[in-house]
Amino acid sequence: MEPKESREAYSYPFVGLAGTVSQHMHIEFSTSSELDRYHHQLLRSTLDEQLLLGYLSVLYWGHYATSKGNTNRARALSKVQTAINGSSFLRLGEIRRRRGLVDFAPDEAVRLLREAASLVDSGQYGEAVRNLCSLPQLQFAFASKIVAFLAPIKCGVIDSVISRKYPIFGFKLNGKYVSTSTENFQHYQTYCSMLSARAELLNELGPKAHWADRDGQTYPWRALDVERSLYGR
Repeated sequence: MEPKESREAYSYPFVGLAGTVSQHMHIEFSTSSELDRYHHQLLRSTLDEQLLLGYLSVLYWGHYATSKGNTNRARALSKVQTAINGSSFLRLGEIRRRRGLVDFAPDEAVRLLREAASLVDSGQYGEAVRNLCSLPQLQFAFASKIVAFLAPIKCGVIDSVISRKYPIFGFKLNGKYVSTSTENFQHYQTYCSMLSARAELLNELGPKAHWADRDGQTYPWRALDVERSLYGR
């Protein structure tokens, strides 16, 4: 399948959260472009509440569909609630605590999100992912989702699906997840450069190579679009 066809076949649910951190609600978008713009605006907001909502909305979106393609809104909401309130679990006979925003401190989460945006703007994409991995419920793949929405022209998502499908990218897995090893942060930097370079080459072909969203509107390529095209190839 050609890149244009692969990108246009991208069909992950276009959903997110609206409202506030404490009172949020499910919303849907007609196109992936609307989804991208919404999350970009939230994650670039100067308002702390909107910034935190952007983080939670990306978490919700990323958990909305299972690896088999089934949608599960309850599962996505439970991940968001765990990110907010944390959870307790039993391990080795002891009750352990997983931190959420409530005990992590919202101010610290805002600081990490703004630092990540600054790192992205200075071209330090791997360091931005490393920074975000400190947030509740964020491991490598989900941290890269936030980075991709912060800078869709320059960055894309890396998860276990792409890591397994394209071992040439060099990402190491820890079980079924992308590992938070130092080398993977370095690989992400190279990965984003590759995505951006590929987008530039496709755009050099002119409007005929642009991809069409669900509403029929065409767009030039970004790193995020190249990444999305990888799923269907």
